[in-house]
Parts: sequence; C-alpha cells; structure tokens
Amino acid sequence: MTTSPLTYARAFAHTTALSLLMSYAAGASAAGPTAATDWNTIARTDYKFAIGTFRTQHAGVAAADLSVIEPLATAERAGLAEAAAVRTEQDYLRLMQRFISAFGDPHTGINLHLQTRGWTGLVLDQVGGAYRVVWSEPNWPNALPPAGAIAQTCDGVWTGTFLEAQVAPFTSRSVEYATTFSALARQAMFENGLGWTPKACVFTLPDGSRKRYALPLQAVPAQVGKERIDTVRANFRAVAKPVGVTPLASGKYWIGMPDFDGARSGAAYEALYPKLAALAGPDWIVFDLRGNGGGNSNWGKRALVALYGQAYADHLEQAGASGKYLVASPASVERLKRQIGLPEFADSRESSKADLVKVEAAMRAGKTLALVDGEADSQALTPPTWPRPHGPRIAAVIDRTCFSSCMAFLLYLRAAGDTVVLGEPTVGYSPFGEITALDLPSGHGRLGFPTAWFKSTQGTREPFDPDVPYTGNMVDDAALMKWVNATLDGLPRQHL
Repeated sequence: MTTSPLTYARAFAHTTALSLLMSYAAGASAAGPTAATDWNTIARTDYKFAIGTFRTQHAGVAAADLSVIEPLATAERAGLAEAAAVRTEQDYLRLMQRFISAFGDPHTGINLHLQTRGWTGLVLDQVGGAYRVVWSEPNWPNALPPAGAIAQTCDGVWTGTFLEAQVAPFTSRSVEYATTFSALARQAMFENGLGWTPKACVFTLPDGSRKRYALPLQAVPAQVGKERIDTVRANFRAVAKPVGVTPLASGKYWIGMPDFDGARSGAAYEALYPKLAALAGPDWIVFDLRGNGGGNSNWGKRALVALYGQAYADHLEQAGASGKYLVASPASVERLKRQIGLPEFADSRESSKADLVKVEAAMRAGKTLALVDGEADSQALTPPTWPRPHGPRIAAVIDRTCFSSCMAFLLYLRAAGDTVVLGEPTVGYSPFGEITALDLPSGHGRLGFPTAWFKSTQGTREPFDPDVPYTGNMVDDAALMKWVNATLDGLPRQHL
C-alpha cells in the first residue's frame, strides 16, 4: 500500500515531507505579479479548471465518497460566484485555498507559493481549553503580552471564534479533530498572504488583569529573518528521532521513523533492518512516528519483516485494507510509468508494473476504477487481527502530523491485536493516495489530487486515537521517552 501526502503549505506544526514522484510543489514557478494582472479572469479560469479536474480525475469522486462529492458540489454551486467577485491577489489566494481546504484532506492540495510574509511576534496554542501565549518574541518593536497570557478575544470576538472564522476555512484541518484548534492557534499569528492575522487581541495577564495589545505585522524577511521564524517554529514541531535503533530500557528499543521518504531516508532504512533482525530477544519495540507525513509504507513494512518474517508482515499489511483501487485514467497511467523509473520506489517497482496493466485494462473496459489489489466485495466492518507468532510486543508513538502512509503503517501495527498506541490523536484518516499534480492554467499554482482509493474498515476522516494519550510536550524527546517507558512498565501483566 503506497501513499503520499501533499504539503500544500508549510503550515506551522504540520510540516510534512514531499514523497511522491510528482510533487505538485515542484511544478510551475511562482508567477511574478504585474500591474496589469487580471485576477478576476485568472480566478474564474483556474477555479473552473480545478472543479473540472476533480470531477473527472479525483479518486473520491470515482468512489462516491461523501467527503469529496459534497464539497465539490458546494464549490460548483457557490464558488463560481465568489470567483466572479475576485479583484485582488489576496481575493484569488483565499478563493483557491478555501476551495481546497473544504475537502479536509492533505492528499487534496494546492501549492499557491504561499510564504510567511509577516509575524506579530507571538505564538498561541490551545492549552487546557484556553488560548495561551507560548512564545513572545523578545526585543519586539511593539509591546507584547508575556508567555502564559491568555488571548481572550481577537478583533472583538472570542479567540476560538476568530480561529474558526478566519483561519479554519483555509487549512485542511477540519474543526472536528482534537488537535485542530491547537494547530489553528499556532498558525494564526503568521501572515502568509491570506490575511488571517488579527489586528489586536485582549489578553488576560498572569496577574489577572486584562490588556489590549495591537498586533502590527513585522515583514518577513525585511524586518524578521526567515531563519528566526524557522527557529521559533521548531520549538513546536514534533519530529521522531532519526531512523535507527535507540535503547529505551532493558528489553525495550525505540525505533525512529520520521518519514517514509525513500529519497531522504532510504539508506538509513536499509541500515536499520539488519539491526532489527539482530536484536536479541527484545520485549518491546516502540515505533516513533511523530511528524511522519507519509511516503511509501513499504519502508515500515520491511521493519516488520525484519522482526517477524515476510509471511507475518504480509498478513498485517493485508489486514490494513481490503482493496486498493486506482482511477482508470491517463493521469494514473502517467504517474505509474514515472514511478516505475524512480530509484526511491525501486522496492515497489514490480507492483507498480502490475498496477499499470490493471489500470490500462480497466480503461479499455470503460471502467472508472481499477481494482489493483485485494478483494472487490469485502464488507468487513472490523479489521482482522493476526496474533504475533513470536518476537517483541509493539508500541507506536503518534502525533497530529502522522498522516498518509504513516496511518497505513499504523493499521498494520494494530492488526497485531495487542499493539499499544501512545501520544496524541491524528487528523482524520484519508483512504486516498497516489497523488497526481497539474499546473493551474494561469501558472500561479499547482493542483494536487489523489488517484487511488483504499477500501478500509477505518472511516474516511476518522482520526486515530491513542490507547494512552500523552498530555506533555510531544517535542521533548527525553520526557516523552521516560513517560513511554513508565507507561509500558505499568501495563497489567495479562496484557504483556
């Protein structure tokens, strides 16, 4: 099962690696603004192109998935009128980003060349139900509230309402997820061209008093360097330890899996597998999946092969999804042909060749979907489990940015039946993958959409919740690892 996420924006606390061959973000270069730019014509042309492309090529349309067909229908009814009203670049950016974000799935994305253009000097986060200042930049040109202050209102409304109205419509994090408002708060004080930062907020200070602070933007990079922005954001972005084996405690080993990107980490994974196979009688293997936005889930599966053997790893993979379908279209054919030729996908080359044959056969038969793996008529509501034949028990650490193939790998792990998942909830599961990318007609961006649908017992946009939630800082390796070790030690003996 091979999937890959789209990074449609370098959103705070949601940074993922581009893993597929057709990274839509590597497409057309940003079109330089000119005085004569006709944003109205551009908006109407690009919007119609996006709707038409999704209508004919998006896997969710072919699969009649509610999470895709409903926002697409809404875009067709209301979005074209909004496109007709576009006058400025910001109008255009908001139109296109709102269209994409309505699908609530990072697999459906757009690269509009958004970059951080300004910063208020603050970072907010949702902590204990309140929106607290978790970073207040020192030596800022204007007065800022201190860390720990609570943002009560922004631009005259409760901060949660502000985030829902001004930020949520332009991100793929749907409001039903447990970590969404935390993620929205972390992004809200950074301006990226969408005009979502507040002009002023009222804060409750640590002494209990309230004070209104104006929040003018400092321009990036003219007044604040990009390097400084990156440094600040790194304090709030959890990333797994590097690919490798780290002893956690006696009989426990911590396995870093920050991504499933062959181009970035393939060599490290190749070095990992013999180390896993050589471990002498471990009791626990802890897979650290923080920040893993996907790539090729086979990198994770091969770790299971090293620990338990090929046959058992195959059983776990098959339990994760009952069928894989590809949209029967020229776009799927082109993607598969390119993937077959890329070295980072060499381990899945033969399966890609087999998929290509089935897609071409489905096209000749006039079908819209091609079953390339699994069972066509499975109606299972509960995934099968395969008890471990031998070897260590599995634990997995997840966070809000585990997505795509990270989720697929998590399905494999849970199929073992006694896997313990720790950390924080993910965003919703996406049954889609195999991303195709197309330049917008104007050249002002690149559209990305999935051409594969994975039939699974996990509901579309259903989050993965940890068995044991962690309320600490997911970025702090030492504290997290200490907690995981103590948690595993504290499990009832009958679960070991």
